[in-house]
Amino acid sequence: MHYYLHQFSIVLIVHIINVYYQISIDNSNKISSHFERGVYVYLEFASFIFNLIVMYYSYRIIKNYEEDLSFNINWVKTETNWLKKLIYLGLLVCVFWLVAISIVTIYNINETYFFYPMWIGNSILVYWIGYAGLSKSKELKERILIREKRGKKINSIKSSKIVKSKTFKYLENVIINNKLYLNPNLNLEFLSKHLDLSDGYISQQINSNSKLNFNDYINKLRIENAKEILQNKEYDNYTIVAIGLESGFNSKSSFYAAFKKFTNKTPAQYKKDVRNL
Repeated sequence: MHYYLHQFSIVLIVHIINVYYQISIDNSNKISSHFERGVYVYLEFASFIFNLIVMYYSYRIIKNYEEDLSFNINWVKTETNWLKKLIYLGLLVCVFWLVAISIVTIYNINETYFFYPMWIGNSILVYWIGYAGLSKSKELKERILIREKRGKKINSIKSSKIVKSKTFKYLENVIINNKLYLNPNLNLEFLSKHLDLSDGYISQQINSNSKLNFNDYINKLRIENAKEILQNKEYDNYTIVAIGLESGFNSKSSFYAAFKKFTNKTPAQYKKDVRNL
């Protein structure tokens, strides 16, 4: 933000100098319009280049964040995709901006309508930022409320008929009691460090005792959590997507795919059927 304040300050200083020069030194001096060839158009070119540089470095920061192997890439991309879309939309506005100032510079046409596409693009950009921000805010608020309502209640996971090893019982207790499955970044590496066990041994214990691989085992716990919420009428005011994300999934698509896999129904179908029993 402070970069844009510096940019604004430079334009303001130039304008003050122009006004001061006209008033104090040369009354006949004509202050250039923002829509004709002159100092402001060249400042527009400088601002255009500056904005491209800022967007480039912003994009590189996002890409570096996505490439950080310490994060779950699927979860990270759900959080950064809207930022990249914002940059793409900003680039489109810059194209309109460049066309407008190029026409002014080349043909010296003092007309404001060349800047209309840029202003319209800016308006769309502002409204889109507001929409995306409100959507993210609403989704986050719903997840927080769901979490508060849930409190410290421990999920009741149906017991399997399979005789479980002591190691697996310990492993399962840690995952369920600490609600580790609600963490969208949970993986074998994280669990290995948390339990001081090798990831291969953890994977083997889960596979032999639950007959599921690690991802399916964790997703099944998440689905049980989501099913419990969907059965409860207290959560009818919250969207299914918010419930899925709060259950530990990193996107709507992964939640719906896992729900369908373990229940053969969509979340909405399950909610409807369980209420009609």
